[in-house]
Amino acid sequence: MITREEIRQLAQFESPEGSAISFYFQPHTPQNKSHREEAILVKDLVRDALRKAERNGNHVALREDLERVLTIVDGLHGNHSRGKAIFACREQGIWHELDVPPLPSASQIRVNSRFHLRPLVDANSGLPRTCIALVNRKKARIFELQESEITQKPDLDFGIAPPVPRSDGFQGYEAGHRERHVENMVMQHFKMFAESLLMLSYREKFEALLIGCQDDSWPEIESQLHTELKQKLRGRFPIDVISATAEEVRQHANRILTEWMLSGQMGLIREVMGEVQRNGRGAVGLKHVLNALEMQEVQTLLMTRSFTAEAVECTNCRHLDTRMVKTCAVCAHETRVLSDVSDALVDLALRNGADIRYFDSDPDLQKAGHVAALLRFRADQNTAQKMAV
Repeated sequence: MITREEIRQLAQFESPEGSAISFYFQPHTPQNKSHREEAILVKDLVRDALRKAERNGNHVALREDLERVLTIVDGLHGNHSRGKAIFACREQGIWHELDVPPLPSASQIRVNSRFHLRPLVDANSGLPRTCIALVNRKKARIFELQESEITQKPDLDFGIAPPVPRSDGFQGYEAGHRERHVENMVMQHFKMFAESLLMLSYREKFEALLIGCQDDSWPEIESQLHTELKQKLRGRFPIDVISATAEEVRQHANRILTEWMLSGQMGLIREVMGEVQRNGRGAVGLKHVLNALEMQEVQTLLMTRSFTAEAVECTNCRHLDTRMVKTCAVCAHETRVLSDVSDALVDLALRNGADIRYFDSDPDLQKAGHVAALLRFRADQNTAQKMAV
């Protein structure tokens, strides 16, 4: 899985010759057992890319990369669970190939001066990589959920528990002592579980945590969790630790994580709209968001997946302008028309270290022009007088 920093590095790249290839393969259910539809589709896409490259006079540099893409596609027959992304530019010695989750868009190839990163960013904005721990008073089963795939990890081993006296003593006088002994053993068990889980989080660097346990055990488990684990905890669910199947665990996890993400998205939109109304750290509409991105004010960029708009970009300084002007307002060089400015928004946000969140639909975001931003600060309000207040 590609990291955020690797995506950011791809966003920094620019090909002066316009030879940057972005290939996305979206698997689909074949109509017959030969699985040839995918290869035929991609070959048509490659031929179209080659024809366009030939018209632009740069087909020599592209042909080897595009033919290599075809070779990769021939090996994808029957692999219908995962998508594929390739970013290549032979002139710059770049070939980055990776598996991606199923994409909302169809297979595509783009040849441009920059890599087409919007589908990749969208694919990586889904459910976080999650550790799921099923815990009872005897054992802990560990699962990892990444995208839609769940994998069971080795159980956490706490060693052999010390023996518990079976007798309550003369006339039951030792019953209270025995009960306290059992309670101490349980707490030690949960303490070792929490310590082992913390070490696992350091090693595996998972982004979220879910815990499955019986309701009566949760207070004891929660009291032992380290602060760092509590910060990653997204919820818990009741389950039979011993008999639970991986599919049952995955269903519980998907439900909780989806609800958590939807709640976070709604809260983020409300926060942005509230900041806009207060003339604070919010921006809505393409013009204001573009300005905030170029001022490096943006903390989080919000876009609907259907967002598209025209703009112009300076061929020299890469300044973006919603006005369809022929010369740059910053450096007076010639501009070029961008039929869809969303890719440029994504690249600029990545270069500036901003988060990017996609939304299928939201009434407030649609009214705002399908694009908005939560800001780190407002440069026009960062005056010496306001800082002194």
